[in-house]
Amino acid sequence: MNTSFKQRRARIGALTLTLAALFGFAVIRLVVLVALYGPRLNSLAQHEHKGETELAAVRGPIVDRNGEPLALSAETRSVYARPKKVLESSTPAERSKLAAILMMMPISLESKLNKDAPFVWLERRISPDKAQAAETLGIDGVGTISEYKRFYPESNLAASVVGLAGMDGQGLSGLELQYDRIARGEAVELSFDHDAQGHPIFDSPLALKAPEPGAQLELTIDSSIQSLAETELAAEVQASGAKRGSVIVLDPFTGEVMAMANVTADGVNVHDRLHNPAVEDAFEPGSTMKGILGSIALADHAITTDKQFFCENGRFYLDRHTIHDHSPHGWLDLGGIIEVSSNIGAAKIALTLGSQRYYEGLRAFGIGSRTGIDLPGEASGLLNKPAGWKEIDLANHGFGQGVAVTPIQLAVAYAAIANGGNIVRPYVVKAAYDAEGRAILTHTPQVLRRAIAPDIAHQMNLLLRNVVMSDGGTAAKARVDGFIVAGKTGTAQMVNPENGTYYQNRHVSSFVGFLPADDPRLLILVALYDVGHEHFGGLIAAPVFSEIAQGAVRDLNITAPNQPYDTASIIPMPDFGKDSSGKTPAATAADPDDYLPVLTGSKLTRATPNFAGLSLRRAMELARVSRVNVDVHGGGYVVAQEPDAGAPLNHATVKLTLAPIVADSGADTAADSGVMPASYFSGGGISPVKRK
Repeated sequence: MNTSFKQRRARIGALTLTLAALFGFAVIRLVVLVALYGPRLNSLAQHEHKGETELAAVRGPIVDRNGEPLALSAETRSVYARPKKVLESSTPAERSKLAAILMMMPISLESKLNKDAPFVWLERRISPDKAQAAETLGIDGVGTISEYKRFYPESNLAASVVGLAGMDGQGLSGLELQYDRIARGEAVELSFDHDAQGHPIFDSPLALKAPEPGAQLELTIDSSIQSLAETELAAEVQASGAKRGSVIVLDPFTGEVMAMANVTADGVNVHDRLHNPAVEDAFEPGSTMKGILGSIALADHAITTDKQFFCENGRFYLDRHTIHDHSPHGWLDLGGIIEVSSNIGAAKIALTLGSQRYYEGLRAFGIGSRTGIDLPGEASGLLNKPAGWKEIDLANHGFGQGVAVTPIQLAVAYAAIANGGNIVRPYVVKAAYDAEGRAILTHTPQVLRRAIAPDIAHQMNLLLRNVVMSDGGTAAKARVDGFIVAGKTGTAQMVNPENGTYYQNRHVSSFVGFLPADDPRLLILVALYDVGHEHFGGLIAAPVFSEIAQGAVRDLNITAPNQPYDTASIIPMPDFGKDSSGKTPAATAADPDDYLPVLTGSKLTRATPNFAGLSLRRAMELARVSRVNVDVHGGGYVVAQEPDAGAPLNHATVKLTLAPIVADSGADTAADSGVMPASYFSGGGISPVKRK
């Protein structure tokens, strides 16, 4: 082997080793790129060569409690362009025709097409005829696509409750915002390919993901009652010269809001969809606070219904201030103070009660805290800590000055008086259903806490009736033919925000009441803001209550009770007197829902009623008839009670546990009647609806 051959073989060997090393290095580098950097590089590549824009999804409809639509989404067409392709495939004359069809200036169209972008909108949400005409021109790079536009078939009915959805399908206010996540559905994504310089690849398809429609919201709102409330309120705002007004119609047992109206003196405009004064604005309640004050004072045993207060013949001097009554009064008990709306009497009750106890009672009624209603932007009102109250502050708080409430707060507080003492959570959405009709969210009545005992609520119910039904009451204009009405008027001076003093000629006039008083089905609050002197709540707010109530009881088919006003009672009790032989009979209740008596030794005692399966309303009715205090936990239907049904009623309170129930079609009728089938309380048939 010569030297030359050896040198060639050495060079070939060295080259082979070098190539093998390079190949090995390339393999290692490839493994590193794939294993360690692969996902990131793939994402970068996708980002470099993929473009997409998001289209509004199909928002679910919003309907009232009877299925009447309040918000719908209609299909429209939107015209888009791929600018470079349009410019290369069309003449200026053709583009001028396109601009004319889209009602654009040609210069505006050219400006859009000369943007350095692979995709531009030319016009969005136009009529199908215009979109079809644009496509008919046959310009390569111009296309149309379906989008959905929100519209409100009942115009501005319940506008501040329903709210507003934006151009891109996002909720901006009201329920549209509160339930945006489930109402807007899955967004539609429009995808296209482009090169590294951002130029579109013309043979790439426009790909659409299948849209997922939003959920349908079923409200507690009744369109007929809502329309009536808005009409009557608007008429009174105009007649009284008020700047604006609010009305709330509430089921006092369930918390369902049947109507929530807001009207401004300058008419309805788009801003009414962006702001809801009934939930977001606070005002000083004035004399409507007296019903709450009386309830707290009775519950605290600070006073009795018989205790007399001297009302100073119209002028009460306290801490270098003077408290006035509208007319002079001498000695009055609680009923008289509420009936004639004496500020002096209320001030003296508050002073008797004391700052701390009054504050705690107001908090129990929900004053100074949010109600938890399912609407955005709820205000908490204003209730300062009692440590800072002076004697005059305590007196003023007694007749509703220096304290601020929202309309929904005040309505919920009076609902507690109507329903036997419970604070319920108000709500406006009963349920939400997906595109297949499956319930994805349900709301059932929920008791948050007890404010006062049932007997205190009953006493206050009776006293509030005199405000409306007696000749000397301040709210005779709130009467409803055939019905016993309970309620309270309020007229409060407005605060000047510049100096903190009260305006002398700017007031908030209000009335809050419920009917039928012996079996409350409706609670209605009316508030009129910024009215002049002598525009008292009993003169301008009470008539609005009456008109709305008359229409609502007709729409809901609520019948008037047979009992006359002066003998009616919300707690009818069976008579356990002696029979003709002088012996105590085995008592039988006049109503099947009355409690059953039992004999313990020789003593007649009461048995604990059976609450199983009852709705909150029916349970409260049974508690009233049975004259039993109940402690309610949860919402829906009674699934447990303590003590058990039939046990001797030795306890002051029966504890009830409620839970929502998913009922099949066979249980719907029972649910409507307020009682769930017994099968749901055996074998674990109770299951709450899962919320997504």
